[in-house]
Amino acid sequence: MTRKEKFGKFVLLEETEKTGLGAEYRAAKLSATGLEKIVTLFRFAPAITANVDAARLLMDQAKAAAQFQNPNVVKVLGIGKVESSYYVSSEFVEAKSLRAILRRAKQDGFPFSVDHALLVASKVCAALEYAHGRRAEDGSRMVHGLMAPEHVLVSYEGEVRSRGFGLWPAQLREFGLLGPDESAALSPEQAAGGKADARSDVFAVGALLFEALTGQHPFANGRTEDFAGLLAAARLANPTTEDDRIPAPIAEILGKSLAPAAARYADMAEMRKAIDTLLFTGDFTPTTFNLAFFMHSLFREDIDRESRALKEEREYGYAEYLVEDKPAAPVVVPAPSAPEPARAHAPEPAPVHHTPASPAPSQPAIAIPGGAQPAGKSSMPMIVGGLAAVVVIAVGAWFMLGRSTPEAAAPAPTTLSPEAAAAVRKVQELEQKLAALEAEKQAEEQKAAEEAEKKLKAQAAAKGQQVDPAALARAQEEARKKAAAEAEARQQAELQRLAEEKKAEEARLAEEKRRADEAAKAAAAATPPPTTVAAAPVTQAPAPAAPAPLKPGTLVNLSDPGVIEPIVERSPALHYPPIALRQRVDGAIELNVLVDEKGNVADVKVLQDAGGKSGLTEAAIENVKRRKYRPATKDGVPVKVWLPVRVVFKLP
Repeated sequence: MTRKEKFGKFVLLEETEKTGLGAEYRAAKLSATGLEKIVTLFRFAPAITANVDAARLLMDQAKAAAQFQNPNVVKVLGIGKVESSYYVSSEFVEAKSLRAILRRAKQDGFPFSVDHALLVASKVCAALEYAHGRRAEDGSRMVHGLMAPEHVLVSYEGEVRSRGFGLWPAQLREFGLLGPDESAALSPEQAAGGKADARSDVFAVGALLFEALTGQHPFANGRTEDFAGLLAAARLANPTTEDDRIPAPIAEILGKSLAPAAARYADMAEMRKAIDTLLFTGDFTPTTFNLAFFMHSLFREDIDRESRALKEEREYGYAEYLVEDKPAAPVVVPAPSAPEPARAHAPEPAPVHHTPASPAPSQPAIAIPGGAQPAGKSSMPMIVGGLAAVVVIAVGAWFMLGRSTPEAAAPAPTTLSPEAAAAVRKVQELEQKLAALEAEKQAEEQKAAEEAEKKLKAQAAAKGQQVDPAALARAQEEARKKAAAEAEARQQAELQRLAEEKKAEEARLAEEKRRADEAAKAAAAATPPPTTVAAAPVTQAPAPAAPAPLKPGTLVNLSDPGVIEPIVERSPALHYPPIALRQRVDGAIELNVLVDEKGNVADVKVLQDAGGKSGLTEAAIENVKRRKYRPATKDGVPVKVWLPVRVVFKLP
């Protein structure tokens, strides 16, 4: 593992980003015994550190930002000074900045979609709305003042976080410490030397949204007051239709956010409501799930590399860095104050200490507790659990009953028995049948939608009228829902039948095992005890030591004797990535899945991916990670095992 330098109680592991304000690092925070946690550390540029007034101003504002407790804001963990360098440490998020995303998207010809841009803008608005509701020590309202793409993080799981609160660029500009990139993010009134306020942040979000949609800053060619002309000339980087102009409702939001200060949205809450109202219409369907697919498609190699580096960094001992340092000059951060009443759109977590552990990235919840499925979602992934359970119960009976009769020890087989191998093949066939049934269901929904379209067009033609697009969309949606409900009813009936068969089979096997155990005990009791010849006593060799009992959670091979493979009990519906649908790509992904002793998927390895940037591989991994299995067992003990899984995507 390559490390760069010791920095107080930190080890700077890798520089992740650099701006005119300073450099950002992934860093290891050390305790007396070794690694405490991985954090993000921002070390301010020497020009800022050398300016006492600017440094003090930044540190005061960073202390205020450390009070923030909001899911859309990156949490500040510590503030201080090491020798002559000031720093701010914050929670580590496996993510890329929006600046890095837009740069890579342009480089790879894989542009940001309109849906993604709207989702990011909505989350940034929520973060800023929260900040604007806070007050600094002097009673002034907290603002960001420099919400450029560098200060928006998108995690690999599709979560959006804002950072950089407390930079106060107007003052930094007075000190001559803002670079050209930071200066370009300023509102006109800030650029003219004015102080940042809430409307400055409104302008910044408008500029950020414009750049995410078009791939360029709205004022890349110089500032202009002709906002109408600017928006009319702008073109989407990733249009979904032949018309690449910015859609009218989005153009209206941009126009009102990029206008002169007096004509902008009155506050951030008003802008957020305008964006969210647009999302609720259904014309745009941004989801965290799809944004995660985009991130995994765009940064697949980076994610793999960073995952390996993180694993090494977390396992490293850091012994050579555990030396006594000169006392640092930490900046004391007061404990967070009691949180304000939660807002409906951005609930605040319960108060925590100043240095909370970095939260794990959240994932979209698809599986429904207790096996219930949301409306419109298929329950067929559960059926394979029932079918596979019935098949594998037979394998379990073969192992359990076969061990009930005492017999001479035999060499352990190295492969599955013919019966077990046949059962495994049957399970694989059932999984393929499941994929086929899902494809049939999608085909039925598509057919129902097409028939509804034909019917509506015929009715309109008979009246000499044009088809109303809104009425057509409603009719198609109703037809799809009806077809899905009918398929769901058939699937539920099949699931119930299989559940009853499974219950009866389990009861039969339990009774057979009970009888076999009783017969074995009776046979052992009827065997006469061995006799001892007094005249010629024989010293018996010590009995071989009994093997150590198998511990739950032991990693075993699927082919080991006595192992019954995991069974799917619950699986989320398989979502077809929108990117793959647009590219008309399908295929099968071969995975190796580590199922732990609790039935959870602990790890996933790709044996054969779909290739390209279709998002199919990422969708397959996301699906299997959320599956719930009945854990594998060996001699009745729950164990860990690697299980081959094949995920098939077929275009409707």
